[in-house]
Amino acid sequence: MIAAWAWLPELGGIRMERGDGARGLMDLAIRTGAEMEDVPAHWRALPTGVDLQVHLRFPGQASKETLEGGLASALAGGVDTVLTMPNTNPFLDDPAVLAAAIRDVRGRNPGPVDVLFSASGTRGMTGEAASPIADLVRAGAVAVTDDGWGVRSPEAMKEVLRACASAGVPFLQHAEMPGHRGVAAAGDFQRASGLPEYPRGVESQMVRRDVELLRGVPGARYHVLHVTTKDTLEEVRRAKEMGLPVTCEVTPHHLFFSHRDIPPESDPRSASFKMNPPLFDPADRDALRAALASGLVDFVSTDHAPHEAENKRSGWRTAPFGTRGLETMLPVLTALVHEGVLSWGRLEEVFSLAARKFIGASRVPGLLFVDPEARWTVEERHLPGISRNSCFLGARLTGRLEWRGEAGRLYRRIPGT
Repeated sequence: MIAAWAWLPELGGIRMERGDGARGLMDLAIRTGAEMEDVPAHWRALPTGVDLQVHLRFPGQASKETLEGGLASALAGGVDTVLTMPNTNPFLDDPAVLAAAIRDVRGRNPGPVDVLFSASGTRGMTGEAASPIADLVRAGAVAVTDDGWGVRSPEAMKEVLRACASAGVPFLQHAEMPGHRGVAAAGDFQRASGLPEYPRGVESQMVRRDVELLRGVPGARYHVLHVTTKDTLEEVRRAKEMGLPVTCEVTPHHLFFSHRDIPPESDPRSASFKMNPPLFDPADRDALRAALASGLVDFVSTDHAPHEAENKRSGWRTAPFGTRGLETMLPVLTALVHEGVLSWGRLEEVFSLAARKFIGASRVPGLLFVDPEARWTVEERHLPGISRNSCFLGARLTGRLEWRGEAGRLYRRIPGT
């Protein structure tokens, strides 16, 4: 077992001290990426991750996923801290409801995954009137968002930004201008299915609007969730060049897939590719990869969104938006290292260190031992919990988490899983 450990990015590595039963594994002082004794020489040491866009479906949505299932997914994915989204039942727009949810989670979660809470930016997540943000932050929220919808009213958006600035928390925008009924991005799949086209400009247009509002609200921090297009990246670039406190993230599925990868509707996996925002062109995917490597995109979050199997099986027109992602984030990033898109150091930043700093997570990162050469195909047995709506089912991934050291315990992947 690990007796004492700490991830020390400023020193470029890990410091570990030997504990009872360690048998030499932890009696090492290594720098990031160094070859290790007592484990295969090609394995890599990485810090545990942080995921700042997770739908734990708690409270009130246990038919989609249980709290325990969501936390097991984080554990399996090498993640030690998650930020859960407020589009629950009820919405987390009431301080008393939020405080009760936080107490319940703390009482049921003795394991190695910290759960942070975001609160709804507007009442009922309607985008029209600001929630009592100061009270929600006092109740325990560390961020504010209407994730699932963009804040439609410019007046409400400015009020939310002011309240977030005063409370000292970031606002996380699901950037999507209202009024369209699009489902899938323009492309062969969308045309063959006859589905309404999701306009590519609705994301960048909202970011442009919000950046103008942000200029009039000193102290506000604005973060764009799940960026998807080259146009949005340019809006973020301009905002950063103006010195505005604007950050953004990208999901693993937008880094890995484009609309060309969506299976036909006859494939039972197809509706797991229905997500909001959707998968756009290969050129957008490639631009997202380049932006993540350069630092224009700050970190990766999964938008982990489990759903009932029967609802996802209902087909594209009626199935809810969303896909799982916690279990597959790290191997997607490992694949980008193999492709020369990311360095190992940049992987550590976007998987763990940057998001940890952004949200002010207090948990000291644990230690992951990853086999970067392992090739495996994602199957349902790799998905903890009750939901199965992963767009990565059937995908061939590179890199697999083998051991996880944390808080005096060493977890191992069970062979065959």
